[in-house]
Amino acid sequence: MQNSPLITIEQTLNQYKELHAKNPSFGMDTYAKDFKPDNFVILTNNGKGNKGIPIRCAHYICILALKGGSIRHVNQYDYNITAQSLQLLVPGVIHSFEDTQPNSEFIVLVFNRDFLPQEVEELLAFHNKHLQSIDLDCLEFKNVLNIYEQINIEYKNLKSDYQEITKHLIIQLLYILKREKLAKPKIEIKNRAQQISNKFLSLIEEHFVEYKSVKSYADILNITPKHLSETIKVSLGKSALHFIHKRIIKEIQYLLCYSDISIKQISSNLNFENSSELGRFFKRYEGLSPNTYRLNFHN
Repeated sequence: MQNSPLITIEQTLNQYKELHAKNPSFGMDTYAKDFKPDNFVILTNNGKGNKGIPIRCAHYICILALKGGSIRHVNQYDYNITAQSLQLLVPGVIHSFEDTQPNSEFIVLVFNRDFLPQEVEELLAFHNKHLQSIDLDCLEFKNVLNIYEQINIEYKNLKSDYQEITKHLIIQLLYILKREKLAKPKIEIKNRAQQISNKFLSLIEEHFVEYKSVKSYADILNITPKHLSETIKVSLGKSALHFIHKRIIKEIQYLLCYSDISIKQISSNLNFENSSELGRFFKRYEGLSPNTYRLNFHN
């Protein structure tokens, strides 16, 4: 949605503050009185917190899983995160997590686009189109972990040109991730049902503000609503309407938590007839009113 706000590094850290380790041996201490996020942040995630509110960031987040795992939702796709996985979350996508395993541990690198030189635009553009999580083999995992450790050392020591060295380390990390994504066998779309399912999920991300019915998406795909419903149920295990509504709920949650616009304006932005209709829709899925949700979770 064009007018949705993108949250800053500082807002992201505040939202997930309870996940950050206090007095960490690795990474920055977000609890320190003098802590102030700059163009990049590296920290340890202690794995606490089972579920996160959907957020849409203005920056990149590169997450290396050391142990444990979770389910990470990125736009319309779900990724099963396991130990030794690496994933780059890019600006503008809406993402959240749930089902974090006990004793999970992640290293998180956050950086602004402007921190890196213009010359890496093509590299970043590649990652903007390829959002998948990558499972690293033992050798590559050690390689990537070493880069995180070098970034941590540069930050801790604060020697001359440490930011320039950090930039080069981040670029090296992004090239390794690109190489691993390209080396991963592509999932071959073998049949028409898979084609329809993939296209349907992409269309939701493009049109969820405009279209809320299965028929609307079926018309775009030039198939009947019944055909679309049956295909999605078989291919993805849930109804087509579930995926449409799930994306709308994410957007409402995000706007309630990260904007100060009224619920009436949110309902208008998302093409509900009025705020009462939005309220009924939201409560049916979340079990509480938009006002209550905003009071409980507003950042």
